[in-house]
Amino acid sequence: MIITRTCIAAGLTSLALLPSPSVRADSYSFVNFDGPGQNGGGTTVNAINNNGAVVGFSSDNAATPTLFTNFVRNPNGSFTTLNINNDPLANANGINDVGVVVGLSQNNAFSLDSKTNSFTALPPAKPGDTGMENAFGINKAGVIVGQFTQNSTDTQPGFVLANGVFTIFQATNTSTVTNVQNIDNNGLAIGFYSADGVHQHGFTYDTVSQQILLLADPNIANLELTQFLGVNDKGLAVGYYQTNDGSQHGFLYNLKNGTYSFLDDPNAAKSGFSITQITGINNSNEITGFYVDATTGLQRGFVATAVPEPGSILLAGFGLAFALGYTRRRNKQPATA
Repeated sequence: MIITRTCIAAGLTSLALLPSPSVRADSYSFVNFDGPGQNGGGTTVNAINNNGAVVGFSSDNAATPTLFTNFVRNPNGSFTTLNINNDPLANANGINDVGVVVGLSQNNAFSLDSKTNSFTALPPAKPGDTGMENAFGINKAGVIVGQFTQNSTDTQPGFVLANGVFTIFQATNTSTVTNVQNIDNNGLAIGFYSADGVHQHGFTYDTVSQQILLLADPNIANLELTQFLGVNDKGLAVGYYQTNDGSQHGFLYNLKNGTYSFLDDPNAAKSGFSITQITGINNSNEITGFYVDATTGLQRGFVATAVPEPGSILLAGFGLAFALGYTRRRNKQPATA
């Protein structure tokens, strides 16, 4: 739930001084769902846009899939299925605010207008030296981010594709893998990198200044890797960490102060082996992702909505009452003699 506060009388500042509803990891309301089509192998959800639409795919078989049903889950809970180049194993990975989807089809990155089903294969990041190329995120300006295999070096650099021009980079001098997962509407990209192929860590890449910032891992016992998967325009990022037993747990990360909050789907296992990945966040602080159901063992999708803390609601109510009272006092005219 998002509270909208409207200033009643011009010139009032009391409402503007009220704190905006804070977002805590324990203050989310979850809606879990299975994707359309054959989903015996589970549902993977990869991103959410600022309209609340999420993108992902259902799998017919977890071990040896032969069909992925790609979809957009609309804000009202309905599904729009996507035909991606008639490819049964295409992956829909990202979506922007106008419904353009990006992903992987037949080892090549693509973009797809989900409203017209217009498919575009992306050019190779390095012509003549590109293996598999995957697009993971796109912003409203059409800037696309992803990763590709450079055959000559046997490495996997990240890329940003803007106005037909690729920027290719590794997060550090020793990285062999740089996975650019998402980009916000201000041009800040986010992802993760690895130097040894096992341990992974987060980074941001400012496409304006071309500056890379390495992000600290969470202070977790037996930590194996950290993946940053989504970011909104307000400086909140999401992802998951994995411990050495293979368990994965979701997190929210404040890029402004470098703090983590941890959050798993309530229907994931509470102890032992447990899986939750938070893969996207929008400007309303809605989050999306997937988890493994503790009862059925099936991978399912979720959308979760931030619920303001009770104190924020009380303060908002007090501010609104003050504004209304102040307006009434201003509009009351003195009696004429």
